[in-house]
Amino acid sequence: MIQLAFLLLFIAYPLIELAVLLWVGRQIGVAATLAIVIGSAILGLITVQRQGFSIVTRAQNALARGEAPVLPVAEGAFLFIAGILLILPGLIGDAVGLLLLIPPVRKAVAAWSLGRFATASITRIRVFRQNASRGDPTHRNGRPTGSEKLGPIIDGEYKRLDDSDDEPQNRSR
Repeated sequence: MIQLAFLLLFIAYPLIELAVLLWVGRQIGVAATLAIVIGSAILGLITVQRQGFSIVTRAQNALARGEAPVLPVAEGAFLFIAGILLILPGLIGDAVGLLLLIPPVRKAVAAWSLGRFATASITRIRVFRQNASRGDPTHRNGRPTGSEKLGPIIDGEYKRLDDSDDEPQNRSR
């Protein structure tokens, strides 16, 4: 059923985009419509490039604090989606892409999607951090031995709730 929905989406979306482009072209003119589509692509590329560096910096800072950079990575994924939507011709995709370029909107969508992901399956995340100096006596087996705290290390595994094949079976020997 889901596959059929995606098939219909891939057929309907380009047709809807084309219909909107034709309608807007009749309303404001072909040149203005093309200027909007090309301008949004250029604006999107510039904004994605600038905000992309900011997200990479936030992810590196989270790793330096010993935290999992889950939200910055999710925001980066939505920034990439925004860039793709702005590059592809179409006014509906441009509108969604422009919305995703707004940092509070992107952060809210990323947090919502991470929440949906977390409720859809049991999720555990493992974060590893290695000390850059060689032979640091305060660290053994990746864990600090002294008073130095690196922050929480989160051990992670996941299991899909809908997998029935993973349940232990009784075996007789």
